[in-house]
Amino acid sequence: MLFEFFIAKKHIFEHKKQSFIGIVGIAIGIIVLTVSIGISNGLNKNMIESILSLSSHITVIGNENISESENLENVFKKYPEVKGVIPKVSTQGLIKYNGILGTYISGVKLDGLDLEKAIPALNLDSKIKRGKVDLNNMKGVLIGEELLNRLAASIGDSITIISANNKELQLQIMATFQSGYYDYDLSMILLPLKTAQYITERDNTISSIDLVLKNPYDADKISNRIYSETGLYNRTWGSLNQNLLKALTLEKTVMIIGFSLIVIIAGFVVWVILNTMVREKIRYIGIMRSMGISHSSVVKIFLIQGVLLGFVGIIFGVFISLFLLWYIKTYSLPGISSIYYLTKVPIELSIKEMLTIIGANTFLIFLSSIFPAYRAGKLKIVEALRHD
Repeated sequence: MLFEFFIAKKHIFEHKKQSFIGIVGIAIGIIVLTVSIGISNGLNKNMIESILSLSSHITVIGNENISESENLENVFKKYPEVKGVIPKVSTQGLIKYNGILGTYISGVKLDGLDLEKAIPALNLDSKIKRGKVDLNNMKGVLIGEELLNRLAASIGDSITIISANNKELQLQIMATFQSGYYDYDLSMILLPLKTAQYITERDNTISSIDLVLKNPYDADKISNRIYSETGLYNRTWGSLNQNLLKALTLEKTVMIIGFSLIVIIAGFVVWVILNTMVREKIRYIGIMRSMGISHSSVVKIFLIQGVLLGFVGIIFGVFISLFLLWYIKTYSLPGISSIYYLTKVPIELSIKEMLTIIGANTFLIFLSSIFPAYRAGKLKIVEALRHD
């Protein structure tokens, strides 16, 4: 094997230009695929986290308005996977504000929460941008930072909320939040549960019980358990956002297929390079065979050439990819905040995905190398020696 390796290395250095092109092609394929998957995963994860920032992982609805919710809360709190249980009244309404820009009227989503339970469950403290949450202020509401800017309002200003049943109530902006999801920050208002029950005329009933889990991906398992134990109808965050999740999956699949073509082209480049070397070395192969070099040794020589080119290309590609991902994650890119509502590009790349990319490229390079190597090995000694 040492002899074959020495000859293969000699061939590579003799054809520096072709070898360099092969290495660069393989590295580019690795870089494009790795960086694109890392950015796509990061953006998708950021979008899902933004959507879940102020929403539950499981929404227990029941058949009608839920009464005696405390009993159900106590049941759900015993589940080890549950981080928090939040009674909620959710409805649509209008916001009306008279400010320096005139009268502003817009449709909003009104979420009445038990703020004492919602703050630790939703990590609401970390999302507060201005003001302070006062649990005793039944007329205090939280609005998104984007909505506050749209209103040109200030903390402490009064706003009018009009419910779906045409009930008006004067409330006060006590704090603003920034969830990371633009739609929430522009059109969601959080208000105390008692206030929401009053404006929707629900008495002491609630519209749902929201469950926040320690791991959002346990939602289906917990949902099935809730239904089997209580018979209550519930929805997971996945089912509520299934169209979005399918779109993200399809987008990623199409992207991977598209960028994989670059990897296939890189494999084709290696195939062309090795075929060219075989054609140029036919007489040389005949001399080696006449000196007693076996068929398998000739095959190994050209196979090792392809594997060496692939190995070097993959190493360079991996290191450059990791550097680019680190740079993109560490330093903000101009204009990214206006497009994706974030300051830096999130990166998410698992070791499994990295190993899959490396494994797929290794297999493709091996496949591209084996046919030219086999062609070199099957050359007959007499025909090879006669070749000019």
